[in-house]
Amino acid sequence: MALPCALFSSSSTDFKPQDFVKQILNVSELPPPSVTTPEINSYKWHINTKYYSTNIHLSTTDKRTIGDQEFAESVEAFIHYFDPSVPSSFDLANAWLPYLSHIEPEVLMLVCRCSKDSDAVGRKIALAWCVENGFELVELEPEPESEDEDDDFPETKGLARIIQALHAHTWPNLELKNSPPVQSPLVRQMMKEQRLLNEELEQQSDTNGTEQSHSTQPSQNFTLLESTNPIQESSASSPKHLTSSTDEKLSLGADAEVLAPANNKSVKEESDIGALPLDDIDWGALMGAVAADGNNEDAPLGEKDKGVDEFEQLFMKLKVMKDRAENLTPDERKKYAEKVALSFWNAIGGDEDEIGDLDGDSD
Repeated sequence: MALPCALFSSSSTDFKPQDFVKQILNVSELPPPSVTTPEINSYKWHINTKYYSTNIHLSTTDKRTIGDQEFAESVEAFIHYFDPSVPSSFDLANAWLPYLSHIEPEVLMLVCRCSKDSDAVGRKIALAWCVENGFELVELEPEPESEDEDDDFPETKGLARIIQALHAHTWPNLELKNSPPVQSPLVRQMMKEQRLLNEELEQQSDTNGTEQSHSTQPSQNFTLLESTNPIQESSASSPKHLTSSTDEKLSLGADAEVLAPANNKSVKEESDIGALPLDDIDWGALMGAVAADGNNEDAPLGEKDKGVDEFEQLFMKLKVMKDRAENLTPDERKKYAEKVALSFWNAIGGDEDEIGDLDGDSD
């Protein structure tokens, strides 16, 4: 099977197709060619990039031809040189189109020394032709750009652009290399933070497991949480008593989740509902963390990290509350949802009259 190839041609007496190959191979004299057909010579080129390696042929021809069927099927790129100061040179480039329509190479480039609006084939005409026929216009010696032009992402030009396009092409015989290590400092920092977070979560899980295995009676934290059962207090107090934002109760949520009975529904169903960490949720702090995320762009780095940590802790409390609520019966879940709504409404200063139909003890 023939190697895939890039075919070079020229319609100018000042630049031969072999000049492309000399510059790409970076040699002053070409090695003996491999004769593909009587009109086409080929030179092997080894491509070795960060992602893959392969061998291709750099093929040259002085005539308009695509050789035999085997060669035509191997053409992956076509690069043609023309002289914009000579109209007939551009006409000869245009005459290649019927041949290219049969092989449809993916890389198409029209190359010249320099394209100007004052040329016989002006720059606008050349660009329009390239756009219409799927070519890229490449200037080997482009005019210097204005110093006033600020370009943060300068384009690759000249021969380097031709080599870049050939490197970027997906050659059918390429051999992929192993994925290179990530070099981005930002990605490395994100991976480090994720690893530290995973280790911290594992340590917390081990600590909670040890406390659970050594506990012989309900802890004081669990007792305190049950004593503030919102269902037990709802008959004697208004919905305002359903919310709490103290730091002490935030620290009780994880302990309550570990020590609360998991499957005891027949004896203490309402106690299970009360043990859910509803009072652990500091709605005011949660809303403040969300608002601060968009309003503290100029805050010191330490304060931003603190806000992120608080938000993550509150989010974990919400996750615990959701997971525990999934173990309730539909009626119990409905009651608990009403209490969550009341708690949030009071936290944001809502008018109780607007939610008068909601009752913490209603069915």
